[in-house]
Amino acid sequence: MNIDVYRSCTWREKRDVLNVFWRTNVEATSPIVEAAVQYGYYAVICLVVVMLEVAVIFAATINHHSFVAGFAAAAELFMIWSTWWAFKRYRVLKSQFALD
Repeated sequence: MNIDVYRSCTWREKRDVLNVFWRTNVEATSPIVEAAVQYGYYAVICLVVVMLEVAVIFAATINHHSFVAGFAAAAELFMIWSTWWAFKRYRVLKSQFALD
């Protein structure tokens, strides 16, 4: 997937892209929504990678009953929720962009 629209955005527009991607009920122009779709594709991939990394840390520390295992479990729950939300927003924005 190409991210040319996202890269061409100014700093302020990139803030708007993040706002459109992570929040619901935000009005935006078509280029901002297109940039949010481009951003979302990579955001979902990165979140899945981080989620897998935290899962490995959790699996390695679960037998030690340490603080790290508890922290990794909490981080993993947050990563699962974040990945789910990012995937949901990506699908919504992608369908919204396809309708325009």
